[in-house]
Amino acid sequence: MSTAAAPAASPTLRLPRRPAPLLRHALRTQRWWFAAVAIIGFVSPYSTGATFLAAAPTAAARASFGHATQTLGAALTYLIPLPRRPETVQGYIWWKGLAWLTLLFAAWGLGAAVSLVRADEERGVTETWLASPVARVRVLMSGTWAFLLATLGAASLTALGIGAGLEAARASAGTAAVVGQCLPLVGIALACFAVGLLVAQLAATRHGALGLGTAVLLVLYALDALARVNPGLAGPAVISPFHLADISTPLVPGGSLDGAATGSLFAIAAILIALAALGFAHRDLYAPLLRRRVRAAHLTVTPSGNPLYRRAILSRLWQQRLGLMGWIGGTAIGAALLVSLARGVGDLLTSMGGIERILATSGTANPSLWVVSSVWFGVAALVIAACAVTQVTRWASDDVEGRLEMEIAQPVARWRVVLERFVALTLVSTLIAAVGSLVTAAIIPSQGLHVGIGPLVLATALLVPLALSYGGLGALVITRAPRVAMGLLSLIAVLGFYLPILAPLFRWPDWLQDLSLFHLYGTPLTTGVFWTGLWIMLGIIVIGFGGAMLAMSRREISR
Repeated sequence: MSTAAAPAASPTLRLPRRPAPLLRHALRTQRWWFAAVAIIGFVSPYSTGATFLAAAPTAAARASFGHATQTLGAALTYLIPLPRRPETVQGYIWWKGLAWLTLLFAAWGLGAAVSLVRADEERGVTETWLASPVARVRVLMSGTWAFLLATLGAASLTALGIGAGLEAARASAGTAAVVGQCLPLVGIALACFAVGLLVAQLAATRHGALGLGTAVLLVLYALDALARVNPGLAGPAVISPFHLADISTPLVPGGSLDGAATGSLFAIAAILIALAALGFAHRDLYAPLLRRRVRAAHLTVTPSGNPLYRRAILSRLWQQRLGLMGWIGGTAIGAALLVSLARGVGDLLTSMGGIERILATSGTANPSLWVVSSVWFGVAALVIAACAVTQVTRWASDDVEGRLEMEIAQPVARWRVVLERFVALTLVSTLIAAVGSLVTAAIIPSQGLHVGIGPLVLATALLVPLALSYGGLGALVITRAPRVAMGLLSLIAVLGFYLPILAPLFRWPDWLQDLSLFHLYGTPLTTGVFWTGLWIMLGIIVIGFGGAMLAMSRREISR
């Protein structure tokens, strides 16, 4: 008697886990930010140390320099911590080369977190991962691990920059001191990354999350600044990651690493990341964690009565009115602060000695006027460049997220879209530069300086070609790779900012500085128009926007 064979058991389908692809994707999204932060992290302490001996070559000069720096630092205490032992190269590197890096690492952390949550959701990347299937917590933690690895890499390059700066100044510090000084940078980056993860669960869009996260960090930074001015607020300030990061000064002679404060940074990061993971697990994609009650909306089929929407250029400006107000307000405040310090910084430079060599090629014999020309208008050029990068980011987002496709379907000529972007950037940069210069003109007499209207207008007007040069480069990049436009342009701006600083240190050829748009802008307030730089910038504008118009008419949108 034969018996039928039992059917073979069907194999259990095991879907492979995908931590490696998730991690690779998260690391890839960090590459441009990592490059920019790592370069700045290395160059800032190195250039500070490399110029220390030239600024204070003797013991007496160092003592005078330290006293003047303490005086200047007291005026800047609401911006950065007070100097500590600035007569030593270690203390000077900590104050000038490292103290402000906490802001850079904090901004990186916030931006990376918002991009991980909201930007990936808006592009449909998160939905694709979850359909793989991959657990939500795995998606969030893979991005967190990737950011931690990138932060450790940037902090390591910062440590190398500190070592190189000390070597250039013929000084030394223990390895433990250098590494200990970089630990708070990692801690504050992770803490602000965790803040970004949490606010991204509460806001419904990327722009909303960035706005909310920026507001939170500004409040925490203001609390730290108030604690520096009023020591009585040191207790409440312990909730601020900026305050916890500023406490540790192992690089400064006599300083130490505050283990409790540094550990608190990592503890805050761990708690907020856990809360963000819990919120991400319980909310719907494309929706905030706390949803408002939906009310019945009145159906409207008529166009908006706002006349600004009836002109394409004005519509572009109106849609970004809040951000534009922020740029204008920040520029006005920056101009007021820096110009009001012109006399003090000029006196500091005079007490250091050797300022005559700088003034010999600056077009002025007044150190205070040189400060306004080189320092404030240098910062204004950086602000204008940053504004241009954000405008290019908006253009790339319109391309990637489908808004450009809807605009062209109106129908609108493709070349006209590029032209409207050009005009909008021109108006935005002109407005920001004009407000900064008006504030400068109002405050500069209080510093005992008298600048004619002509040089001030010239220095302001030349900021517009600078912005348009970055805009032209960005418009050209968008036609080929819109997703990398912001990172690539930011990297170009960072390299361009530091190239005029590094070229004299390494005795690089003069023509190499012409690769920096900031060098091409020059110092028009005191030396007039740098014609070579102006012609190069105009060429970049024509090639950039002209090439973008030609490419826009031939390529597929969002490709």
